[in-house]
Amino acid sequence: MCGAGSDGPPPAIFRPAGWPGGGCLGYTRRHAGPGSVGPPCRRLKPLSKPLAISQLYRSTPLKHLPFRNTRRLKPMTDFLGQDRARESAEMAVAMPHDGYNLFAIGSNGLGKRTMIRRYLESVARQRPAPSDWIYVNNFKDPRYPQAIELPAGLGATFKQDVHKLWRKLSDRIVSAFESDRYQDRRESLKGELTRVQQDALAQLAAIGEKQGVKLVLRTPGGYGFSPMAENGEVMALEVFNKLAAPAQERIKAAMADMDSRLRKVARKLDQIEERNRDQIDSLNDEVALAVIDPLLDRLLEKHAAHPRLVSYLKSYRTDLLDHLELVLNAGENQDATVSVGQAGEQLPPVRYQVNALVSRDPKQGAPVILEDLPTHYNLLGHVEQVTYMGTVATDFTLIRPGALHRANGGFLMIDAEQVLEHPYAWQSLKRALRAKSLKLSSLEQMLTLTGTVSLEPDAIPLQLKLVLLGDRETFYLLQEFDPELETVFKMRADFESDMPRTPENELVYAHFLADIARREGLPPLDRSGVARLIEESARTADDQELLSLHARGVADLLRESGYWAGQAGAECITADHIRQALSGRERRHDRIRRLYLDDIGKGNQLFSCEGEVIGQVNGLTVVSYGDASFGLPSRISVTAHYGSGEITDIERDVELGGAIHSKGVLILTSYLKARFGAEHPLRFAANIAFEQSYSGVDGDSASLGELCGLLSAIGKLPVTQSLGITGSVNQFGEVQPIGGVNEKIEGFFAACQLKGLTGHQGVIIPVQNIRHLMLREDVLAAIRAGRFRIHAVSRVEEAIELLLGRPAGVMDAEGSYPEGSVFAAVAERFAVWHDAEKDDDEDEDKPAAAVVPVPVAVAASGESRATAVRRRHRGVNKH
Repeated sequence: MCGAGSDGPPPAIFRPAGWPGGGCLGYTRRHAGPGSVGPPCRRLKPLSKPLAISQLYRSTPLKHLPFRNTRRLKPMTDFLGQDRARESAEMAVAMPHDGYNLFAIGSNGLGKRTMIRRYLESVARQRPAPSDWIYVNNFKDPRYPQAIELPAGLGATFKQDVHKLWRKLSDRIVSAFESDRYQDRRESLKGELTRVQQDALAQLAAIGEKQGVKLVLRTPGGYGFSPMAENGEVMALEVFNKLAAPAQERIKAAMADMDSRLRKVARKLDQIEERNRDQIDSLNDEVALAVIDPLLDRLLEKHAAHPRLVSYLKSYRTDLLDHLELVLNAGENQDATVSVGQAGEQLPPVRYQVNALVSRDPKQGAPVILEDLPTHYNLLGHVEQVTYMGTVATDFTLIRPGALHRANGGFLMIDAEQVLEHPYAWQSLKRALRAKSLKLSSLEQMLTLTGTVSLEPDAIPLQLKLVLLGDRETFYLLQEFDPELETVFKMRADFESDMPRTPENELVYAHFLADIARREGLPPLDRSGVARLIEESARTADDQELLSLHARGVADLLRESGYWAGQAGAECITADHIRQALSGRERRHDRIRRLYLDDIGKGNQLFSCEGEVIGQVNGLTVVSYGDASFGLPSRISVTAHYGSGEITDIERDVELGGAIHSKGVLILTSYLKARFGAEHPLRFAANIAFEQSYSGVDGDSASLGELCGLLSAIGKLPVTQSLGITGSVNQFGEVQPIGGVNEKIEGFFAACQLKGLTGHQGVIIPVQNIRHLMLREDVLAAIRAGRFRIHAVSRVEEAIELLLGRPAGVMDAEGSYPEGSVFAAVAERFAVWHDAEKDDDEDEDKPAAAVVPVPVAVAASGESRATAVRRRHRGVNKH
């Protein structure tokens, strides 16, 4: 056998350009288990060269970064790489028509929230602050509190004015009513009433005594007349009963007459007492107004420009006069809401308070509100309740604003998924937007869960721009199941996941990194650190020509790099600190990957990267567990035998294979039938399986390897185990790109490194995936040293030549393949199975004695069996 041995230079088929030494393009086969063979040395045409190191990783030239560090770079606060989303946001904000709210769509972590909030804040600063809203008591019907709109900042001012007014009124009114002058006038009125009462009763008593009856005080019936004895005292009942009947009748008549007189006098006294009370009330009003009017007039004058406030203050004055006892007894009758909500403050009784629902700073512009917990109540507000002495109560001071109240006149941002998680929040939000009105509603009343009578405050007009943040899946589900979505959110901002990697964009990205570092309080980045982060961004995007816009991931990596810079006492974050952060992150998240590799090292997971085996291919997979994602080799085994022309996907049959994987297997069947079964049915059967696979398998990236393994099994040609392969294939044999190419290459490299790198190992990938290569530094180092290599293929034939070590073969004009090619071996095996079917049919039609064994006939004709098969096959495969 020609070629190098195991300790010599790598065989020519794996040699990089410029490798010293000559010889034939053959190599020594190493035993790799059952099915391994050692074919003789074959003369092959040169195969495709491995990819150059420059194709495996695209570095960022430092000359593209004309700065020492990011300290003096202007922070990037604009929409990074999101021109389309910016246009949508600008149009949504500018449109004054109903329904032009914005739905921002994009995967989580792109920075949608930060970018849109910054833009809205820049717009809001240029706009005037919207109105304040206050709730005041409706003195006529407290169940319906009144909402009053005021200029920005005046709501809180008016609340303070009213509360100060109360404090002054309460002190001065109490002092006025405790003054000697007031007490003298009040006692004078009470004394006059007492004198009139005493004179009237004295006159009545004198008349009664003349008639022999005496006026006495009866409890609780009041005054009445009783028989009078000779000594002027009330006659005892025993004495009265001993009187003669005429005397008793005379006394009874006198008592009836005097009782009649007493009732008349009582009516007159009641009228006099009523007039006296009115006089006292007038005195009270006079004293109170002497205190109230000067203070209230100043407040009326201050707010004369606002008719609603003037009307309220006048009602306040009237109600205050009607309830002066609240002032005089304020210290004794504290309301439950005062004691619970604002203990320690000298506040008015609830009926005289002002609820400044929303108050703005007139210098701050329009509000930009981000609601993180968009429940029904947090969005639309609610009326709180308190329990006081076992009784549940509420009032207008317990009206609490929602996010819509706070954002009214400005902008509100909500996460779509969160608002959909809370019952009735989405419907209530849409209802408010359509009605352009904020009306407080209780969920209990909506669901008829309680009969409690609650407040019905005035509705507040709503005028704002709503921004909903969500991923594409949430948006499309809403679009499908909620026909009202398009009427409420007419503008869509679709955020990109990446942007082109050009020198100009790399510089813009540096400004973006400077903004993160400044915002997070991190050290600045030097040029090497910026370049390394740009390269990592391209790796995250899985494309050398793109930069990932996943802001959250970049910010996390930058924070961790800042930690390592701090540990080293460095002034700037460098490429070494970023490598430390990446290495540390891999160590922290590497547990499951290490378990897989340990199984390979212990032999529990069967894996070989040396020798050749028929029908066995090293496929490449990406394993995902939670936030961990990594590549690993996965052995694909294929067996073939005579059958009805079907390929059995074992993964699908045991319900471990996904639909896309099953589709890939069916495409293999189509490819084989189109290439080898154009003239007659293919009488074969095959079984494909992922060995030691105990969980779900999906994706079609293994279909290229499965096809090569299938051809190996049919043609009985060995597959080199030193190459891993990934790629999708279509019905015409064209190789299609796949995802996760970096992880797959690195996973196969790690497994080969575990077994020992010999210089023979490598990976075959689709040629379209070259632009996606951003390999780890350890893989690049091994490739530079000639210990590992990457091949790129565009068709099945190229992969076949690399894996099976011989040309795939091109059909000639006679419909046959060159001898020694893979397709010739496969065609011969199909012809054998086809002849076997014909022989079976002939055996069924002919008598047993007339059957001539095929080997005898072939030998008699002077042809070998293989030559005869090829000759017959040539006749049935013409195109």
